[in-house]
Amino acid sequence: MFKRNFIGMLAVVCLGFGTSAALAEQRSDWSFDGSGFLTIGAGVMLGGTRGPVLDKQCPCFIADYAQNAIYDGRGGLQFGPDSKLGLQGTATLPDPRFSVTAQVVSRGSENGKVDLEWLYGTYRVTDNTSIQAGRKRLPMFYYSDSQDVGFSLPWTHLPPQLYGWEAVNYNGVNLQHRDQWDEWDVSFNILAGSEHARNSGYWKIYNGQTSRTDVDWENIAGGNMSFSRDWFETRLAYIQSDTYRHNANGVWDSATQTLVAASDPFLTGNVTRQKIWTAAFNVDYADWVLTGEFLYIDRPGALFKDHANRLGIGHRFGDWEATANVSEYYSEAVTEMGADPLGQESHSDRSLTVRHFLTPQSDIKLQLDVQHDRGGVNWSPRYGDARLLTMAYDRIF
Repeated sequence: MFKRNFIGMLAVVCLGFGTSAALAEQRSDWSFDGSGFLTIGAGVMLGGTRGPVLDKQCPCFIADYAQNAIYDGRGGLQFGPDSKLGLQGTATLPDPRFSVTAQVVSRGSENGKVDLEWLYGTYRVTDNTSIQAGRKRLPMFYYSDSQDVGFSLPWTHLPPQLYGWEAVNYNGVNLQHRDQWDEWDVSFNILAGSEHARNSGYWKIYNGQTSRTDVDWENIAGGNMSFSRDWFETRLAYIQSDTYRHNANGVWDSATQTLVAASDPFLTGNVTRQKIWTAAFNVDYADWVLTGEFLYIDRPGALFKDHANRLGIGHRFGDWEATANVSEYYSEAVTEMGADPLGQESHSDRSLTVRHFLTPQSDIKLQLDVQHDRGGVNWSPRYGDARLLTMAYDRIF
């Protein structure tokens, strides 16, 4: 199925670019810019905690929580979790202040299924200010806008402790503004909207691959800002929303090997409020790169809070680049609400990546991940420790 959908996506790419180019030639008052990206990824589990976890046979490494991208203990090379193909295009109307942008992505983790990631219109108010409406990526993290484009990343996959949540896009409006303050380049973005994720891949990791959980983020509001100067950049973001989750067919029970009714109020329709804060910095000086990101999520009235962070250092050697990264996630129990301090999720990952630039538009990467489970003794599902070796070929076109 993955091969069939992947070939179909290639056909759509070729047809879309050809048709758009032909229309652009016929209508000189319109313009179209198209681009694409490709990652062919492969990974092999080197070891870790062995045994069944829900309906998976482990050791297991979760490469992307949002997309249900899991390397498991089946043995041999696995190509699905990190492979993807995407197409993006922007059509500018006869009035150049108006444009429409769309992006579709076919993922190996979804057997090549094609998803519409972006579809939004832009009205350029001034050279520095624009209003956008439609479907976009939630700007939670430093790499949010480019997280599907493997060539834009120093890794074979994003650090899973920080990236990958139950919602990564939103439908709504936003206002962008760019300016210059003395020697600083600054940008601001404010947004509002909602997101409705059906059959969430994120919750399959916790409830079983055959379970179905629908997620709604309502009343999304927030924004992000960035400041850059020479070799330094910093970024701050805040997003809040009401969240609602409904498990439709149960959660996996390892004892009976079947789905049983969900009893967690977090999955049975209770509405909770969440407040998300993130911060990031990037230092790119000479051939050295130092990066960091931090996340905190507060859910007033819920049983836990989320903490995540990562730190990375890289060095360029001509056409080569080496990157070391440390990422951590832990859930903080809200004991006054009755949460079990020994039942919280926690894990860390150490990765080393070697990258070789083949051309200005392509690269190959080799990455070793070593993940440690640090969850409380009562935490479940416990995927345990994992050691994973991944390779990737990235290309933009």
